[in-house]
Amino acid sequence: MANPPMQRRRRRYTDGNEADCLSALPDALLVTILSLLPTSVAARTSVLSRRFRDLWKASPSIDLSLEAEASTFEATVNGALLSRPPSNSLHSLHLQLGCDEADHLPDSFLPSLLLKAHSLGLRHLTLRGYAHLSSIIPTIFSIDSLHSLDIVLIILKAFPSLVTLTRLKSLSSTFDSNDDDPATLNHLLSHLPSLQHLLLFLFVKDGFTLSSQTVRNLELFLIDDRPGDKSMGLSMPSLEMLRLDNRNPQALLRIHVHAPSLKKAAINLRNLCKPDVTAIAHLLNCVSNVEELSLHIEECPEEKFPFPVLFEPDKDVPDFPNLKHLNVNMCFHEHNFKSIVALLHHSPALESLKLVHEVPGAYTFGRNHRKRNDWRSKLPRNAAGNHNYTHLTNLHLGQKSKEFMKLVSKRCACKAHS
Repeated sequence: MANPPMQRRRRRYTDGNEADCLSALPDALLVTILSLLPTSVAARTSVLSRRFRDLWKASPSIDLSLEAEASTFEATVNGALLSRPPSNSLHSLHLQLGCDEADHLPDSFLPSLLLKAHSLGLRHLTLRGYAHLSSIIPTIFSIDSLHSLDIVLIILKAFPSLVTLTRLKSLSSTFDSNDDDPATLNHLLSHLPSLQHLLLFLFVKDGFTLSSQTVRNLELFLIDDRPGDKSMGLSMPSLEMLRLDNRNPQALLRIHVHAPSLKKAAINLRNLCKPDVTAIAHLLNCVSNVEELSLHIEECPEEKFPFPVLFEPDKDVPDFPNLKHLNVNMCFHEHNFKSIVALLHHSPALESLKLVHEVPGAYTFGRNHRKRNDWRSKLPRNAAGNHNYTHLTNLHLGQKSKEFMKLVSKRCACKAHS
């Protein structure tokens, strides 16, 4: 009697004569596949066959979490790194260390691990969740093979006299300029001659200027929970791309930017109030030579009435002579709509425009006598029949540009609120 179709299919996949596709792959490709997995997962393949027993140890990437694998962490590190022969180079090391778990490691464990990684030509180091960085900062700063470094906190009280990170191209970290001397951070940056990308969570100290001669791409997250007006500066003559994210729940910092090579800026500002307008206008003036500008603006929910966020009333709007691409997410009430129209009139090179209206949270209406109609979008009606967004391209083609300007140049009778 013939087997039913399902049984025939099941036998086809369980027949021992079928080829083992995984084992047919060359070792080099298998190692590449294993390098894409967390090391603890890759290590489990050692039970597949004799061939796989040590294959995972040749992976050029190590990704381990002490929190998730506390019981096997030291054994896995020993197999993947400390006992690795010099012929198996190491490109990437990612360690997630829990503060409590790391306290149970021997004092010499991490320094010996980093020194071994250095001897294997380590290029990319990520170290998270370790509370005693000051003890290993000198070791980290001596790994001259590093191309990128991502550590949770720079503690420059332990700043070594010798920094050999001459190949470092990317640095990601947090720095508290209220606890450490800000000049020390600039001193560190001056010792990184190849640095091009800097991602920094910065606790701001009033009057601090962040400077680098080589950084081209800066992602700066400003953090400050201390009240009071403050200012800071950026002096980066090679900077081409700036991402600025203000996480200050108090007043917006007044930021002075010296970046003559800047081509692209993405600015995210939250919880803005009327007194912040001067700082915003100054910041936009500092980046007015960019070719691409993205703005994400959120006004404070405690404001009773809408107000012009981007520019100060009765003051000249700066020229944006090189601006080709403009993306803006904000509440396009009448005041902000007028500001955007003014900006467009000062942007002769504009090629594309994307405006997205963000409605303030519904919970804010009715609070402090807020009226929904005051915050309604004044963007032109789009093809979908609503006023929620405007997206136009090829604005440098004269006919379409004039058509759009005709739409957005309508008068807005903004209400004056005292």
